[in-house]
Amino acid sequence: MPAPPATRTSAAASRSKGQFAINDKWIWGWDAVALSDYTFLQDYRLSLYKDPMASLLNLQTEAVSQLYLTGVGTRSFFDARTIYYLSYSGNQSQVPVIHPVVDYNNVIKNNIVGGEFSYKTNFTSLSRDTAAFSAITSGGCAPTSADTAEARKVVRANCILSGAPGTYTRFSAEAQWRKSYTDSFGQIFTPFAMLRVDAIDSSISNQPGVAAMGLTPGDTQALRVMPTVGLEYRYPFINVQPWGTTTIEPIAQVIIRPNETYAGKLPNEDAQSLNFDASNLFSVDKFSGNDRVEGGGRANVGVQATTQFDRGGSVNVLFGQSYQLFGMNSFAVADLTNTGVDSGLATAKSDYVARINYSPNRTYTFSTRARIDEQTSAVSRFEAEGRASFDRWSVSLMYGNYAPQVDLGYLTRREGLLASGSVKVAANWVVTGAARWDLEANKINQYTIGAGYVDDCFVLAATYGTSYAYAVGTAAPVLSHVFGFQLGLRTLGTTAAASTGAGVQ
Repeated sequence: MPAPPATRTSAAASRSKGQFAINDKWIWGWDAVALSDYTFLQDYRLSLYKDPMASLLNLQTEAVSQLYLTGVGTRSFFDARTIYYLSYSGNQSQVPVIHPVVDYNNVIKNNIVGGEFSYKTNFTSLSRDTAAFSAITSGGCAPTSADTAEARKVVRANCILSGAPGTYTRFSAEAQWRKSYTDSFGQIFTPFAMLRVDAIDSSISNQPGVAAMGLTPGDTQALRVMPTVGLEYRYPFINVQPWGTTTIEPIAQVIIRPNETYAGKLPNEDAQSLNFDASNLFSVDKFSGNDRVEGGGRANVGVQATTQFDRGGSVNVLFGQSYQLFGMNSFAVADLTNTGVDSGLATAKSDYVARINYSPNRTYTFSTRARIDEQTSAVSRFEAEGRASFDRWSVSLMYGNYAPQVDLGYLTRREGLLASGSVKVAANWVVTGAARWDLEANKINQYTIGAGYVDDCFVLAATYGTSYAYAVGTAAPVLSHVFGFQLGLRTLGTTAAASTGAGVQ
């Protein structure tokens, strides 16, 4: 275990990155990272000058080393890579090694039965040494090897299993056909049909708590087949005025398919993130990855209105809801990560979702997104964001308000503001800054400033960041200062140095 940042005298990191074009369609390359200790990037935040918003939102949790091959055609895409994640937390045995992940998508050029036919495949194989548990209650997560009903109940109530120990391999293939018809009244009918097949092989280690989560240790082979047919209906009404054009469009979508097999019984590695909002209201499958597949009959309905002003600018509004028509609701089935349980989709009638986007011109954009509880009309999730981009500088401000999601470990409401900005002071020089204000605690809990020079051959950057950690029951925050410096020659490599200091303010 490395020394704490306050007492460490030195630390270093190196990165190698290369990319080569085989021809006009194919490239291959690598990205390799080596650190003196696993806390380096977290403690010194050397990447803040590049993406302060991602760091302030704590989105960066690991460094990535990978080898890849990518091909892009007119209507097709291929990507194959092996990935090694270096954990910032030091729990390296809980982080998967991916060997490999391969994706291929293709849209057939010629129509089939008058419609568009496409298909995609994904092959993923990964391994993990130790189970990755996370606590979802204030009591913490303490997996136990005791195989009793009470022990299993305690583990299941207090933990989620975000990563299963052992080896997990899955091959997924999906084919889709769709065609749009427009009748004499302007109504648009789009029938579609899909077939998804998943072949899964998993070898799960029998570690404490794994069986209590409902996962069967040992070798398991599964074949999951999901046929789908559906129809989407749109009826745009267009109103033209001297000042602009408004289109109001009711939308309805009916999807028929069987229940999801093996729901909650298999590892979930790539479908753990589910945010139900207006952007995926009309998605046939709302899960974010291939390890889960949405089953059962469903209807998605909504209305969209768009106004395009003659002098520039536009407004887009969408409001809608999703309904479980028959069969098992996949989102109501708690898997190893409780994905879907607190998503707003777990009931027969989903929460309402809405968005408003307003762009008066190319400089400014404003947007709001909301999810509203269907039974209580309380706002479960709300975001409002404003951005302005000029020739040399840009600013953004985002407000977020999120209800507790107890089954995912978020026990209290979260509310905050995130402000960021950047100024291009010269052709290759940029200055950035960002700050996050926790409105629940009424305190700024992190901010950073940085400056950097970047061109085709050279990288030079300096950063300063401050983090506040508030102890329970005390008013004085623990204050940490971070200074960083980076020098890079694109053809040779990158050198980095940093220092930290801590105190109480």
